[in-house]
Amino acid sequence: MKEKENFLTDYETFSDRLERLLLERKMQKAELAERIGFSANGISTWKATGTIPRADIAVKIAKCLDVTTEYLIFGTYEGIDAKKDSLAYKIAKLPKNKKKIIEAVYNAISAETTD
Repeated sequence: MKEKENFLTDYETFSDRLERLLLERKMQKAELAERIGFSANGISTWKATGTIPRADIAVKIAKCLDVTTEYLIFGTYEGIDAKKDSLAYKIAKLPKNKKKIIEAVYNAISAETTD
């Protein structure tokens, strides 16, 4: 995953979500692995293979990252597709020229907040 999240993406996999959640919480994979009693290499394997963890491990990860297991695995809350209601989903459906405008505004705002 890139250092700065691309909020224009329409689809997020389990491993994308996991990486984003780790970034948001400023947590390394090794720290997560230690907290859930799993190996850091095992966590990296999910991204490399496009797989998801066993249910018991997913529950531990979700608790550690303070999200629901449903959100962690599927990107949904209580059966509702969170991405379809999200601003990112709506932006992803815009024409390319409109996305460029929004991306420019986002980058300008981000630059201001990091100064």
